[in-house]
Amino acid sequence: MIRKIIIFCLILMPIISGFHHPFFIAVFDLEYSSKEKELGISCKIYPDDLEAALKEFTKKNIDITAGKKEENNKVVEAYFRKHVVIKINGLTTSYRFLGYENENDATWVFFNIPSLVNVKSVGITTDLMYEYKEEQTNIVHITIDGNRKSFKLNAPIKEATAKKQ
Repeated sequence: MIRKIIIFCLILMPIISGFHHPFFIAVFDLEYSSKEKELGISCKIYPDDLEAALKEFTKKNIDITAGKKEENNKVVEAYFRKHVVIKINGLTTSYRFLGYENENDATWVFFNIPSLVNVKSVGITTDLMYEYKEEQTNIVHITIDGNRKSFKLNAPIKEATAKKQ
């Protein structure tokens, strides 16, 4: 009987202690349209991972889902600016932070670069979350005028570039 109770507790403990996903991933989508002359950038990430990384970054507890959005925007922007560089035609280009949104079990972070012409290549250098979890994977999708290339980045790899076809 005691053995059954121990087995039951071992099975129940992970459920009681909360759901922890078994992998650490962020998905970046960079989409350029020569018609719109704009690069849209989004990053989808688990909010608990983002909060943990922001805690290391600021040494403060950050609540992405229920915290003060205006204050969180500043912290999220600073964190991404430290860990994400965008290159257009091989040159580092500044991007505009648009904010973040929570959706179910994900947080979306949005940026853009308006008024782009003659784009031949789009690149990203990112080590987002690498300092938080060394097994972090960053999936990058770069679309230029409908042509999409995808990349899988694991530490120490942090660069992906797609060229216009």
